[in-house]
Amino acid sequence: MNYTESMKYLNSFGRFGSKFGLERIKELLRLLGNPQDDFKSVHIAGTNGKGSVTEMVSSILQEAGFRTGRYTSPHLDDFRERIEVDRAFIPREALTSLVEKVKPIIPEVERKASHPTFFEVTTAIAFKHFSEKKVDYAVVEVGLGGRLDATNVLAPEMSIITNIGLEHTDILGKTIGAIAHEKGGIIKPGIPVVTAERKREALEVFENICKERGAELILLYKNAVIRKVRCDLTGCAFNLRTKVRNYDKLKVPLLGGHQIENAALSVLAAEQLGIEEKYIRSGLQKAKWPGRLEIMQRKPLLVMDSAHNPPAMRILRNSLKLFKYDKLILVIGVMKDKAIGDILREIAPAADYIIINKPNLERAAQPEVIMNEAKKYGKQVKIVEDVKASVKYAKSLAGKKDMVLVTGSIYMLSEARANRRKERLAQ
Repeated sequence: MNYTESMKYLNSFGRFGSKFGLERIKELLRLLGNPQDDFKSVHIAGTNGKGSVTEMVSSILQEAGFRTGRYTSPHLDDFRERIEVDRAFIPREALTSLVEKVKPIIPEVERKASHPTFFEVTTAIAFKHFSEKKVDYAVVEVGLGGRLDATNVLAPEMSIITNIGLEHTDILGKTIGAIAHEKGGIIKPGIPVVTAERKREALEVFENICKERGAELILLYKNAVIRKVRCDLTGCAFNLRTKVRNYDKLKVPLLGGHQIENAALSVLAAEQLGIEEKYIRSGLQKAKWPGRLEIMQRKPLLVMDSAHNPPAMRILRNSLKLFKYDKLILVIGVMKDKAIGDILREIAPAADYIIINKPNLERAAQPEVIMNEAKKYGKQVKIVEDVKASVKYAKSLAGKKDMVLVTGSIYMLSEARANRRKERLAQ
C-alpha cells in the first residue's frame, strides 16, 4: 500500500458518517494495544477556540522540553496536519504503515461492535502514532461534543472546556445546558478542568459534574485578572495575574482580542501542569494557527478566517476593527447544517458587497439559500459557485485600500488557499 492508496482507504470510511459512542474506538484501540495509555494528555473541548487553545498548550509543552503530539480536526491544507509531533506532520510513510496495521483489524471491530467511522479510525491512528513516537504529552482536541466523542477514551492530566455555544443542536441538544452536559463529559474523576465559560446555565452543569466526580473546576474569570495591553496586526499583548504568579506583557501572535482569553486559559492549564513562566511566555509567542484571521495578501487586503457558527462570526466581525479598509468585500460559503440566517445576521451588515460560493462538498449549502438571507441586509450580492473563482472575482472588485474577507467554513478555506497549501505541504 502506498500513501495515495492509504488515503483512499481512510476516506472510504466517510460513507459511515458520524456516529456517537465509544464501543468502536475502544475495540480499535484494544486491538492496537491501547496506545492511548502510553502517554500523558490534555483534553480540550468547547464550541469555539479549542483549536487555538490546543495549539497554544502544545507550543508551551514543546518549549518546556516535552515531546508533544497534537491532534486536531478538521484539517485545513492536508490530512496529515491533524496528527503532529513537535510541529511535524505525520510522515506519509508512517501514516501508510499505520493504515496497514489498522486495516486487518477492522473486521474484528465490526464483529464486536460495528463499522468504525472515519474520525474513529483517524483517532486510533493518531494515538498509535503518538505511542510509537514516544511522546510525553498529547494535546487532543475533541471532534464533536465530548461525552461520546472518540477522543474521550483518554485519562488526561488536565481537561479544558473553552466555552459553550449553540451549535450542532440537532446532535448535542437545543439548550446551553444540554450542550454543556455533552462537552462536560470529558471531565474525569479527580482531574482538574479549566474553562472560560461564564454562562450560569453551563456552569451549573459543570459544577454538578465536578462535584459528582471529585474534579476541581477552575474558572478563568475567578482565577485570573486579564488586562489587554494591545491588539494589532502583529498579535496581542496582555498582563495576567493568576493565583500562581503575575505575568507582565505576555504576547501571542494570533490576531484578535478573543485570543487573549484563549491564551489566558492556556496559561492556567500550563500552571496546573507545573510549567515554568519562561516556557509559557515563549510557547505563546511561537503559537501558529493558520486560517484564523490569516492575512494572505496586503494590497488589496485579503484575510481568511474559519468562523463557521454565529458566535465565531460575531467575534470575527468585532475583530474587523483591527484592519483599516475602505470597502469590505465578503466571500462566504457555509455548510447546510449551520444556522445560516444567524451567521449572516452577524457578518452581513459589515460588508459592502457579498459574494457567495459553494464548497465542493455534499454538505455545502446551496448558494441560493445563503443569497436569500444576504439580501435582507440591502447589500449587493452575487453568486460565484466555484470557490477559487469567487476569491478571484472578489479581488478584481477590490481597490488597493479595500479588504476581501473569506469566511464561513474551514472546508471552503481549504479550497480557497491553494497557493498557501503548496507551501505547507512542502514539509
